[in-house]
Amino acid sequence: MRETFLQALGRELGFSARLIFTQGSPEGLEQARACNEMMIVIWAQFSGSGQVPGEGYPDEVFLPVLREKADAGGARHHLREAVEGALRFLGHRQARDV
Repeated sequence: MRETFLQALGRELGFSARLIFTQGSPEGLEQARACNEMMIVIWAQFSGSGQVPGEGYPDEVFLPVLREKADAGGARHHLREAVEGALRFLGHRQARDV
């Protein structure tokens, strides 16, 4: 389930980045950079548990790191929407599998 959540979260942030680029707002470049930085953190989580250097972040700091990246680019609302979308996806998937 962890990998499914990470995939869904990365996908949602990718959708946000695409939307940012199509809107062409002045703050868009910083927000898109923040989404990209968050996606890099997410993909790093796939390589391990965060216990080995270079293999992601420990689980207890993963979300704070994402929040820090989001805040640096004024993209916290994109992170929030991505987390909500990923949780909805997991909920639908679990309901389907029951």
